[in-house]
Amino acid sequence: MSNYVAGANNTSASTGGGAGGQFNLCCSIDEAIVKSPPRNRYSHPATGSCSAGSDSYDLEMQQRRQQLKLELTAKTCTSYPIEKSSPLRHRRPLEVGPRVETPQEEEDVSGRSPKANVSLVNNRVVTKPIVFREYQNHTQRAIMSSKSRFKERFLPPLHRCNMDGYEKMEQHYSSPNIAEKEDDLLLPGGCDSLDQHESRKSMSFDMVPTGAVGDGGTDESDAGVKGPPGSADSLARQALMAAHVLNLIPAEKARQRNFLHGRLGSTSLLGATELDKILPTREVTIFIGTWNMNGQSPPRQMNDFVLPTALEHVPDIIVFGTQESCSERFEWEVTLQETLGPSHILLHSTSLGTLHLAAFIRRDLIWFCSEPEDACLSVRPGTAFRTKGAVAISFCLFGTSFLFVTSHLTAHQQKVKERVSDVKKIIHALDLPRNLTVKHRNKDVTQNFDSVYWCGDLNFRLSEPRDKLMQWIETTQFPLPAHLPHGFMHTDQLTSVLSDGAAFRGFREAKITFPPTYKYDPGTQRFDSSSKQRAPAYTDRILYKFKPLPVTTVHRRGSNLPPGGKISHPPSPVKCIAYDSVQSITSSDHKPVWALFRNIIRPGIDTVPLAAGLFNREVYLEGMKRRLDNSGAGSSAVCNIQ
Repeated sequence: MSNYVAGANNTSASTGGGAGGQFNLCCSIDEAIVKSPPRNRYSHPATGSCSAGSDSYDLEMQQRRQQLKLELTAKTCTSYPIEKSSPLRHRRPLEVGPRVETPQEEEDVSGRSPKANVSLVNNRVVTKPIVFREYQNHTQRAIMSSKSRFKERFLPPLHRCNMDGYEKMEQHYSSPNIAEKEDDLLLPGGCDSLDQHESRKSMSFDMVPTGAVGDGGTDESDAGVKGPPGSADSLARQALMAAHVLNLIPAEKARQRNFLHGRLGSTSLLGATELDKILPTREVTIFIGTWNMNGQSPPRQMNDFVLPTALEHVPDIIVFGTQESCSERFEWEVTLQETLGPSHILLHSTSLGTLHLAAFIRRDLIWFCSEPEDACLSVRPGTAFRTKGAVAISFCLFGTSFLFVTSHLTAHQQKVKERVSDVKKIIHALDLPRNLTVKHRNKDVTQNFDSVYWCGDLNFRLSEPRDKLMQWIETTQFPLPAHLPHGFMHTDQLTSVLSDGAAFRGFREAKITFPPTYKYDPGTQRFDSSSKQRAPAYTDRILYKFKPLPVTTVHRRGSNLPPGGKISHPPSPVKCIAYDSVQSITSSDHKPVWALFRNIIRPGIDTVPLAAGLFNREVYLEGMKRRLDNSGAGSSAVCNIQ
C-alpha cells in the first residue's frame, strides 16, 4: 500500500507542475506549443521514477523556463478571448518545444503582429499581440495526460518482453495517442502493443492478484499456471474461463443454500437465478410426434420424422408416441437416439401392449427435472393382447409440470360414443402425479399439470362419403393456405367433440393444413384400394392443454410486449408453432404426424424429487455406437449369428 501512496504523490507533484506551466503559458502564448517526447511517457511501474529523463527533454525544459521568465517579467500583457474548443477528434496533440522566432518577428516591435510572442530586443522585453485559438484544448489535454500517467501506475503490468530494467506500459484509453511512428506500436522483443491492448480491454481488475501491481509483475511459481513470464492478464483470463465453464460457486453462497431442500427464491437450484442462466428466455421448445406403425419395423432413415426439415433447431424436449408399435422396443428407442445424436438423452419410456411412449430431453436440462413417473390404462382389460388404451409420462422441469399421453382409441366410423367413453376412462384412471405435490388435486388427471400434450391414433373420422373426399384430395394442393378454412373439418368428428365439450375439455388443436393421414396402402402414397375402401380421415392427432399463467407472472421475452405497452393479461404459456405430417414414410397405413410447441417455464422450488441425472444409458451408448459406425448404415437390422 505504501507503493501506491508514494507513486501517487510523485505523480501528482510532477504532473501538477507541468500542468501549471502549460496553463501560464497558454494564458499569454498560443503558438509556443509544448511538445513532449513521444516515447517513455509513463513512470516506471516498479521504481516510480519519472520517464522524462533524457538530455533532449532537459534542454527543451530549460528553454521552456527561459520563455516563462521572459513572460513573467513583461511589463504589459493583454488578454484575448478564447475560441470554443473543437470536438475531441479535431484537437491537436500537445507539443513541447521552444518557439523559433523569425527575423521578421524580431524586427516587428510595433505590436501589430497577428501572433504574440515575447522577445528580447535591445535589452528590452517586448510583448507582441497574439490570437488565442486552442487554449482550452491544450489545457484539457494536459490534465488528461497527467491523469493517464497517474492511472497507469495502478494498472496491472504487462509482459516484460525481455526488457533490461524497464517495462514499457501501454497507452491508456483516456490519454491521446502521441505516437508519431507506427514502429512505436511494437514494443522491444517483438511484443505487439495492440494484442496487449485487446487483452487489457477484456481483463477485469478484481481478477488480478494484488501483488501484481506493486511489484510490477507476477511470480509464475505463485501462480501455479504455465504461461509466458509476467502474464497476469493470461492468468485472469484462465480464471474467468474456469469460472464460466465450471460455474464456480462461492463457499459463502453454498453455505446459504441447499440443493435438496429449500424454498422458492433466487438462490435455490430450481429458482429464478438458475432458470435465467439455463433458459434465458424462460421458454422451451417441445416436439410431439405420433405414429401408428402398423406393427412394421421403422425405416432405416428417420430424419424426416425425428428431425423434419421445417425445424430450425433441435427442440429441447422431444416425445414420441407410437401405436401398434414394432415388437423390438429397444431397437426403436436406439433408432430415435441415433437420429437425435448426443445432444439429447432418453429420460424415460413406458409401454403397454402395442402402445409405446418415449421422452427425450436436452441433456443439460436433466439436472433440473423431477423424477419421471408413468401410468397406463387398457380400455379392453379382458383381451390378452392390449392394443387400445393409453400410456402417460409426467415430470416437472423447474417449476412447470408436464403430462404427455399417447392413446389408441376404439376404431370404426360409427363408434364415436365409444371413443368419447375411452377418453373419459383414461382421464379418470391415470393416477398422476404420485410424488409431486399438487395443491388442489383433481380426479381429472389433466387438471393436475401445467401443460398437457395428448397424441395418438384417436380414430375420429370425417363424416363424408369416400368419393367426395377422394375428389377433394385430388383437386387440392397441400399444404392448405393458413388463412383459408379447411374444406371438410366441419365434418370432422373430433372437431365436433372439442366444440361440444363431450371429451377433451379444455384441449386445443392447431389448424390442419396437411392431407388425411389414414388410410394408405403400405409402401405407397395411394389411399386404401382394398375391398373395404375405407374413407380418408385425420385419425392421428395432437392436442394440447395448459393452465393460464398468474396475472403477476411477467413474460421475459420482450418481443411479445409492444414498445411502451403494458401487460394487460399474461401471455399464453403454450403456443403451437408447426403442425404437419410426414408423407415420405410409407411403411405403415398411417402417416406420422408431428407438432412443435413453445412452452413457458416458471421457477420452481427444491422440494421436488429430482431425477439426479438418471437416464437410459444403454440406449444412449448403443445409439452413439451406431451413429459412429458408418459401416452399419447399410446393414440389416436382423442379428447375424457368427
